[in-house]
Amino acid sequence: MSRKESGGRAMPREVVLSKALSHLLRHSAEKEHLKISKEGYVNVADLLETRKVKSLKATLPEILEAVSSSNKQRFSLLYVSPENMEQGTEGSQQQQDVATSTAASEEKQKSATTHALSVNDKDASHFLIRATQGHSIKSVDTTLFLERLSLSDSKEESPATKLPDTVVHGTYHGAWPLILASGGLQAMSRIQVHFAIGPTVDEVFPNGRDAAPAKLEDKSNQIVISGMRSDAEILIFINLRKALEAGCPFYRSENGVILSEGIATGGDSPDTKKMVPLDFFDLVVERKVGLGVLWENGNVVQELPSHLAEKKNPKQVRGGGRGRGRGRGRGGRGQP
Repeated sequence: MSRKESGGRAMPREVVLSKALSHLLRHSAEKEHLKISKEGYVNVADLLETRKVKSLKATLPEILEAVSSSNKQRFSLLYVSPENMEQGTEGSQQQQDVATSTAASEEKQKSATTHALSVNDKDASHFLIRATQGHSIKSVDTTLFLERLSLSDSKEESPATKLPDTVVHGTYHGAWPLILASGGLQAMSRIQVHFAIGPTVDEVFPNGRDAAPAKLEDKSNQIVISGMRSDAEILIFINLRKALEAGCPFYRSENGVILSEGIATGGDSPDTKKMVPLDFFDLVVERKVGLGVLWENGNVVQELPSHLAEKKNPKQVRGGGRGRGRGRGRGGRGQP
């Protein structure tokens, strides 16, 4: 089974496997008849038997390597020892109880993954795996394994628990007019909109706000940013405190991604969609061609030129070949 990158080169096997795992755990587990818990965990033995993974002839060591080598820490792993398991229904319940307990604590999640990767056990059925974020499967309750951010989070607390100073959403030229027209960021097919905690405004404007922003680097030099594609052309900076004060929920995933399903902005109608509205946008910056600030404090500073606004967004090629114009593409309008 071979896949190709946009440049026509064959993707390395480990990349193909990682993409397949991400797609299954985030989007298609139920379609593949893969049992997934409300915490997002599936049994690795069952995972290896799915059509998508089985076609790759993947092994348990390769799954473990995919977890440990993911540059964005896309996966969490849980080991349930034979001593803590029983056969049949009771064994399944034991796994469920362990998964529920672990998912409730970010610290437990990280230590559980570290422990699972250190275990010398060749039985795949003793391992559970889930995606750390990015789900569209409605039966998965992401609030069970995401840390909800609060205004009470103190600056004196550890960096891992305090409110992030920067919350930014990366998107593309073609998505920006749609975001403006819709009134904000919508999760679309995902459960939540994704945000990163960098780059900061100072990093985007290294020579000051009166100068042009730093342009995107060549793809080969781009750094990995959890929560945003590194080639994002437009950066939307969020006023997190204002959003939290207004009751808009924000969460932090195990791998540091900030997420929000937004709030209902159209009254009590059952058809009202949730979004992170424009009211919470502090600053919007175009950095691909160096236009700079497009939006600031509730006002349009400059329009995006039509030849950019009308561009189709890059397509994201996911495990099953699904792709669509997006901003970050996943989910269409503004989804990173």
